[in-house]
Formats: sequence, structure tokens, C-alpha cells
Amino acid sequence: MYDDLYDVIVIGAGAAGLTAATMLGRSMRSTLVISKPLRRNSPASSVNNVPYADGAAPADIYRKMEQDAGRYGVTMLWDEVTSVRAYEDHVVVEGGAHPGLRCRRLLLATGRVDVLPDWLPEGVWGRSAFDCPYCHTYERSGSTFVCVGTGDETLKMAALSRQFAKRMTVLVGDPPASRGRLARLLLRHDVEVLCDEVVRASADPAGGVTLRTAHGRTLSCDTLLLGDVARPYRKFAEDLGLELSAEGFPETSLYGMTSNPLVYSAGNVEGSSYFMWTGAASSGINAARAICEDLAFASELLDDWE
Repeated sequence: MYDDLYDVIVIGAGAAGLTAATMLGRSMRSTLVISKPLRRNSPASSVNNVPYADGAAPADIYRKMEQDAGRYGVTMLWDEVTSVRAYEDHVVVEGGAHPGLRCRRLLLATGRVDVLPDWLPEGVWGRSAFDCPYCHTYERSGSTFVCVGTGDETLKMAALSRQFAKRMTVLVGDPPASRGRLARLLLRHDVEVLCDEVVRASADPAGGVTLRTAHGRTLSCDTLLLGDVARPYRKFAEDLGLELSAEGFPETSLYGMTSNPLVYSAGNVEGSSYFMWTGAASSGINAARAICEDLAFASELLDDWE
């Protein structure tokens, strides 16, 4: 019954959410995972930098993780969460088709969201267009790269990726950044740095992308790297009135504790833009451990002492 009081509801079925859910299920905590079926990396053909599953399709990894969680009694619910509300001793999660889901503790594992430019052609994201210099650039070795963004983070991404490129061009929309130290570093390594912006683009049959810029340039590439697309998912944190960092992420302890004692956060963290799959999974483990200890000590034992 969906109107039961769960020990934990996890919002998000990515690396952090499913890792946490499995640990919670193994700890005999009634756990519900509610999520939309598509994850942030679903468009990608493979998950990389994961030694035990390197090169596997995201759908295959998630299918196995869902099966593992299910073996320990975790309930999976495919639905879109519309809002969350915290009360004194429980949290209510409203699913689009399943309202009034209640839990003693809530884990936000929504991850980041990608805000893609309007000009990006359909079907290239996760195939020939990416935002991380670690996850897919190795597989693109020897191809022509173009990096597009607004400032130093884009130049850093280019510097981290230049060794994979046969030829690399950077389009950066920030004039000071295009003349700064990072730009000069790239120029010393034969990377062209241009102060320009993309206004439209098209995909070619081979999977590459052709870019037209505000200054009338036409650039073709096999691999497109986009800076400044990942954003924190803030809606539920704002619904709950959580304290947020300057970057918009929930302020948390190492173990995912937020400013609300009933709410934890994993996977959706500040710091490096390249907080990858394994990091998200590790943060899920940390949060699940903290929740288990919270429910065992802070709740049950403290209730007995009162």
C-alpha cells in the first residue's frame, strides 16, 4: 500500500539513490524509491571510469542495481515527484500518480540536471556531445574536438581533454577568459581559442556537428564538449526550506545530513563539476549509513528515554 509510512523514501534512481536503497533494504528498513525512468546519463552509450562495470550500457547497470535493491525488499515506483513537505516527525512526497507518500526520513538523490543550449541538435547529446573530460573523451580519441562555453571552466575542460583530440578549437563567450592564462596555456599546445558564440548547429549523418557562430565562422567537429550545462536540482530543497550553498546545492555533512534532520542528500553535491558515477554511489552509501544510524539511535532509543 502506497499510503504506508516508509522508513525511507529515496527520490531518484541513479547511482546514489539505488546504492543507498540497497544498503537501506539490507538493513531491514522499509524503503521506497520513486523516480522518473530516465537518468541524467541515460542518453550515453556506456558508463566509463567504473572498474567493475566499465563500458557497460547505463540501462544494463541500472537494471542490475534495481534487481539488487528489489532482492532486499526495496519498492520501485516510476513516477514524477511534484512536491515534498516536511512535518515534525515525517515527510510527505507527492507523486504525480501516487499522492501522499509518507516516510520517516527522506533522501534526495535527484542529482544534477543538464540545461542544454537551444541550438544543440537533437540526438547528439550523449553520443557526440558531452560535458565531462573524463567519462567519454577516451572513446573519442583522435577525433576533431570543439569546446563551447562561457568562461574558465570551459577552458579547463579543454585543457583536460586536449590530449585526446586530433585538433581542438575552443569557443568561449567571455573576452577576459579568452585572453587569460588558461587560454595562453592552450595556445602553447596548438589549441585554437576564439572569443565567439554558437548561434545554430546541425548534425551530420556520420554523427558529427557543424557549428555556425555569431562572428560568421563555420566549424565542424566529431566531438563537441559543452561547458556550463550542469546545474543543481533545487526544487525539492527549496520546497523543504533547506540551507543551500552559494552554488545552489543543499548544505550537507560528509554523510549527507542537511539542515532538516528528517532530510538527507546524496549525489547532488557541490564541488567539482565532474562528480562522477562512483562518487555519487559513494555518497549514497554514506547517506544510507547515516540514515540507518539515525533511525536506530536518534529515533528509537531517544523515544524510549523520553
